[in-house]
Amino acid sequence: MGKELSGAAKRNRIANYMASLPEEFEVIEDNLIDSEPVIILQTKSRVITLYCDERGEVVEDFEMVEGAGSKDEFLLKQEAYNAIKAYYNDYYTGAKIKKASFEEGILKIELNDRSVTLTYDAKSKSVEEKDRAKRKPKEPIVTKKEKTDDSGQLSIFDITPSPKKEPDIVIPDVDKLQEKSTYEKLVDGTIVTNICNNKQYKVKHDNGNIIEVFDDTHGYLIMARSDLKVVK
Repeated sequence: MGKELSGAAKRNRIANYMASLPEEFEVIEDNLIDSEPVIILQTKSRVITLYCDERGEVVEDFEMVEGAGSKDEFLLKQEAYNAIKAYYNDYYTGAKIKKASFEEGILKIELNDRSVTLTYDAKSKSVEEKDRAKRKPKEPIVTKKEKTDDSGQLSIFDITPSPKKEPDIVIPDVDKLQEKSTYEKLVDGTIVTNICNNKQYKVKHDNGNIIEVFDDTHGYLIMARSDLKVVK
């Protein structure tokens, strides 16, 4: 029989599992400091209880919120999400994700020459992909009569610029949050600012790239270390 995991090791496994959840959540009951850590979360559609079994594996038990559909319907969405994510990791790792929707069961990927949409067929238990070629950007239009200035150079007023291309938006892979952290460890109680919403939080536990923080309004939250800046 293997050595039983410590409470700290179980907390870390639960925190990593929380970071992989496809939904936004709030902590409604936190018993992670116990020797047998347990935490209860609430999403838009579920109330989730997380704990570790005797083998140290994280167990997810949940009930649906009233009016949010059945448990079987949710499990079908979860099956589709997991299948699409696994397909992406197998064939398109590192590709830019334009849209990822758990509710719709869809993942849109941006490649250099095309866009790919991944969906899931529950009947055949397979992932389907649809390709769409990208439109080539228009070349700058130059007037037929190219006027030159006194120095003999083409005037900028004679060139019609091409439309400005918006920068691509890259959504980080949630799984990368579980990689070994390269940041200096944060001491419990450190005040940090989330650079995405400029709100301040108090550090409760540093799990590497995953940080557990406390907010007076929402209680305990899990955030990426890369999004946090220490308040001097």
